[in-house]
Amino acid sequence: MVDRRQVLVGAAGTASMLATEAMAQTSPAPAATPPESPYAVTYIEVEPAQADTSRRLLARYQEALRDKGALEFAVFEQMGRPNHFAIVERWPSAKAREDNAASAPGQAFRSALMPLLIAPYDERPHFALGPPSSGTTPATLAGVFVITHVDIVPPKRDDGVAAVRTLAERSAGKAGNVRFDALVQASRLNHLTLVEAWTDATAQEAHSAANPTRSFRSALGPMSGALYDERLYALLK
Repeated sequence: MVDRRQVLVGAAGTASMLATEAMAQTSPAPAATPPESPYAVTYIEVEPAQADTSRRLLARYQEALRDKGALEFAVFEQMGRPNHFAIVERWPSAKAREDNAASAPGQAFRSALMPLLIAPYDERPHFALGPPSSGTTPATLAGVFVITHVDIVPPKRDDGVAAVRTLAERSAGKAGNVRFDALVQASRLNHLTLVEAWTDATAQEAHSAANPTRSFRSALGPMSGALYDERLYALLK
């Protein structure tokens, strides 16, 4: 005679095993830990009347960091919007970057800047998508700098990142190019930042109009989660 209890227990065990296997097949794999983020890109917007004061404050802070371990600490002023600034910094490690932000000079700088701001101090840690295309500091021969925020819809992240990587690799070292780096925002892996430097506006405009760049923009369009936010800057000296 068949023992119904054994049949039921066996059936329950089989169902449980099948459910576990199904969950293993359908559940997403744990997200890989992203690389550490020694870069930071910071956007700063101050009162127009406080642009000169902010410029001097940024210059003093940059000078205070000289020989303090930064591989790069460049300050930019947006062309046509003198109350908009950006900082691109790179340190030997994420900890070195964080230690600097928490240091006395870092805290004093932010405290002095705070009353001048009309938008939050927008600091975004990044890691590089590939090896740096330039030296450790912006080349003085560059006349135009470009910082672009690229937002890719999450389902198309891999395709979008691949397109950005290809653009950076093909653009670096082209006529008039001094720098072309692609960075990934550590907190949002579908957000990227392009940091470019060109000898002059003519070279930058020629690159924007070139067929490879047009093809990139056309391919990126359907994958974008926001406008292609390209901003031109001059180096704050």
